[in-house]
Amino acid sequence: MKKEQKQRHKLIESNKDKVKITRSVLEFVSIVVLLYFIIKALFFFTSFTPYDEFDDSVVGSSDHGFLALSYLGVDRQESDTLIKTTRLDEELAALKDLGYVTVSQKDIRDYYYDGKPLPEKALYLMFEDGRKDTAMFAEKLLEKYNYKATIMTYAKNLEKPDNTFLSPKDIRKIEKTGYCELGTNGYRLAYINAYDRYDRFLGQLTAKEYVQLRPYLGRDYNHYLMDFLRDENRIPTESAAQMRARIDYDYDMMRQVYTEKFGKIPTAYVLMQANTGRFGNNDKVSDQNKENMEKLFELNFNREGFSLNRADDDEYDLTRMQPQAYWYTNHLLMRIWDDLEDDEKDWIRFVTGDGKKAAEWKVTSGAVQFDKNVIALTSLPGKNGRMYMSAGKKIPKDICVFADINGNILGEQSIILRTDPKGSGGIRVMLKDNHLVVSADNDGQEVEMLDYDLHELIDVKDRVSVEEDDEAAYEAELLSRSVFSEDMKEGVIYYYEGLDAKKEAQGTVRSVADGAEEYIAGFDLNDKGSRKLGILLQDDRLSVTIDGRAVAKDLSCGFVPLGKEDTVILECGVPDEDYSQRNLADDVYDGVFSDLVIKGVNESSAVDVFDRFVHGQLSADDSALYTIYDNSMKGAELVKDKQGRFWNRIIDWFIANL
Repeated sequence: MKKEQKQRHKLIESNKDKVKITRSVLEFVSIVVLLYFIIKALFFFTSFTPYDEFDDSVVGSSDHGFLALSYLGVDRQESDTLIKTTRLDEELAALKDLGYVTVSQKDIRDYYYDGKPLPEKALYLMFEDGRKDTAMFAEKLLEKYNYKATIMTYAKNLEKPDNTFLSPKDIRKIEKTGYCELGTNGYRLAYINAYDRYDRFLGQLTAKEYVQLRPYLGRDYNHYLMDFLRDENRIPTESAAQMRARIDYDYDMMRQVYTEKFGKIPTAYVLMQANTGRFGNNDKVSDQNKENMEKLFELNFNREGFSLNRADDDEYDLTRMQPQAYWYTNHLLMRIWDDLEDDEKDWIRFVTGDGKKAAEWKVTSGAVQFDKNVIALTSLPGKNGRMYMSAGKKIPKDICVFADINGNILGEQSIILRTDPKGSGGIRVMLKDNHLVVSADNDGQEVEMLDYDLHELIDVKDRVSVEEDDEAAYEAELLSRSVFSEDMKEGVIYYYEGLDAKKEAQGTVRSVADGAEEYIAGFDLNDKGSRKLGILLQDDRLSVTIDGRAVAKDLSCGFVPLGKEDTVILECGVPDEDYSQRNLADDVYDGVFSDLVIKGVNESSAVDVFDRFVHGQLSADDSALYTIYDNSMKGAELVKDKQGRFWNRIIDWFIANL
């Protein structure tokens, strides 16, 4: 018996068995941790607690109006319009830290109609479009900060089941927690009087058709309630009476759906795309919208672009700000700061992120956030953002800089060398509106040394001709009509027309390589940029690489001397152009400098560094260089970041497939 126990004990104590036990324990712990995060992400354990209206520290004696923020949507990962959860978390945390308290539709209604005071720092949150993913991810953050928000919905999306949008059952469920209440964007999201960028008349578009055709649209379209229906010559195809009946129908259907599904009509309404006029692009259309909304609603958010509403504002002409998915937290805070009165601006404290990293730099204009390997420099409204290295590090004559420049394409992002903290003198390497611009300060005068269009980096074989793009736009229209047509026979006709168009285009539509004119798309305000920048300043020679390709070789800059207080300046600025297909208006810009590495050149290696750099053979880790500053992730920080990304991918998979 004792012999058998000893043998069993030896089996358990063997190295192989220890490995098995350890692996099993780790697997069990991993599953428990994963389940914890999934349960935490999907279920609620508290309910909303409203602010105390009798608390003097919350509701003071002075009236400061309220902020209104309206997010287009939320997801785990960022998209063109959907903000990622981590960014939304940062923004709500910043607002909470500043003392902002959320208010409800009833609070705002009572403020305007009964003169009831609001909290001194009142915040009205909205999430538009009524998406399921928005509710899933936003609600957990609302719970975290005890914030309340209005979920704006389209009544038409509530009439039948849709995997994208919240159902009436979903809405009733989330209303019970108190973190969300129901609002409306109207009956439907649809467009009229639409043309593509080749002036091809598209007429009316549903929301799904719009999404499919958006790559080929300009600004030439309108929301369903903003104008008369018009033909391809822009002549109205309906009388004033028909227009009124069409608009009345939308409001009546909206009323019917909300009454049937919820027994009530929301207090708050958001009239889509009314920024272009009072309540429409046409006076008669505007009057008809006004008549309907005043019958059904008590509040209307009519404009977009400003966050602040005051007591003397019209309750049917309120304004909201739509934070964009690409904004950093300081971008939002800067826009709010700009909206506030002068005596309220000191309410805003900008976030800095990693305080240790922030201590190495001095911001002279704007605000900066350090997040892992990212330096996000936010400009002042309509002005520049600027910061310089303040850690007292000696900047040598020969210097090499590497960075990923990830701010939006439209805008200015600069690295300035051989300059002092005041920005006197210096050599500026700037990405501006998809151009590389190199300039130098020669006795107070800016001398441009290079202006290179980065579009030239695209190989000819990868460029698109006007003929190809025109044909693609036409084929996309036919495909959209075939897929979304309500008449099956009509859809089949469009499908075969599309096949015929594609067949006819073969051999007749010329490419750029064939000599056809190139189609060069304009940039939108929210078009993200990503360029790997390399700078080598050696003696009086300057070279610059973009994405590993030498764009500037051996530029002479000997007239810019090395000073006693030399530092490195990062700068950003708003774009000269403000075009946006979505009609965005924004005078704040985020310059994004990732993995910024500043190196000195070892004297013993200086001879061959230049040639290796212009041929893309010099990396930041090269032994010919020594470190002055390095903001890239390394060691434990890099491992932690990779682990975090791994866990996020697992959670994303479970959420997407549950």
